[in-house]
Amino acid sequence: MADDKKSQQLAQNLKMREIMSDAYTFVRSRQYVQTVANLTYEELLDAAVGRIEGKSDKGEVRATRLERVMKLRDQIGSAVDTIKSKSPESWIIEGDGKVEAKDAANTPE
Repeated sequence: MADDKKSQQLAQNLKMREIMSDAYTFVRSRQYVQTVANLTYEELLDAAVGRIEGKSDKGEVRATRLERVMKLRDQIGSAVDTIKSKSPESWIIEGDGKVEAKDAANTPE
């Protein structure tokens, strides 16, 4: 008898959770649809440009895409200059001089 009452209570709890979830989902989806319906192409375009140029009104701390691209460009330019300034021999990684058999064997055609 106790197990039957317990299973009824569990079923009722699950049903109440399902009803509350459905109601919450309905309300939130209506809010989302209303928000999306009010967006204009110009607002979306302005937001995209703001993310690139950093003109965000949210006060974000992260670097903008433009700043990140410029930083990468500078780092790559510096790396290329460093590579060009050294002789090709300086880029050879010295090992113990041993050649493993699997690396020395000819592979079948």
